[in-house]
Amino acid sequence: MTIKSKNVDGEQAITIGKVYYDRNVRQVIYHISFPEPETWVTTDSLTYRIIKDSLVSKHISIGMAEFSVFHLALNSHLPNFGLKSSSYHIESVERDSSNVVTTWSPKENMKDKMGKILVSTRNKELFGVVFLDPSGSVLRKQFFEEYIYVSGLAFPGKIVEIGYEFGRESYQISNFRKLKVDELENNSNYRFILPDGSGT
Repeated sequence: MTIKSKNVDGEQAITIGKVYYDRNVRQVIYHISFPEPETWVTTDSLTYRIIKDSLVSKHISIGMAEFSVFHLALNSHLPNFGLKSSSYHIESVERDSSNVVTTWSPKENMKDKMGKILVSTRNKELFGVVFLDPSGSVLRKQFFEEYIYVSGLAFPGKIVEIGYEFGRESYQISNFRKLKVDELENNSNYRFILPDGSGT
């Protein structure tokens, strides 16, 4: 895994490592090797940052593991971005020569807090997702490219994310390679025991 990012202030960073995910455990585990060794663990409620076996920080991340690209791909929910089994419903479907764009809307009582989500598929694979705020302004875009096919699983080898904040853009490009499915050799890497005092 390689992640290249540029924030709204123009600061750039690169992160290199390996990522592990077991859909039964629901922990996305990033073992970072560059720029410094550390571990990130994302669950369905929190994200932890661990350095040298010590918890450095944690923050709320509701549903991040369940809606991660890893969980969605392993459960064949990637084409609809997992929205089919969420509180969102289909508002409209539009087709052109290459894409199918589905507009998903939140429940009526949530429309003042949550915006619509536009999901684009190409050749029945997820191509793009656009997140809108309740007023219809774009919050974030994601593009899924360069699919890798392993053991019947289609996984995007490149994910481009563009965020919008105060009229400025941030970018993140994630690249994945050497994908393994049902790996048996490194079972210990798929379940992370958090340090004492992590407050789980």
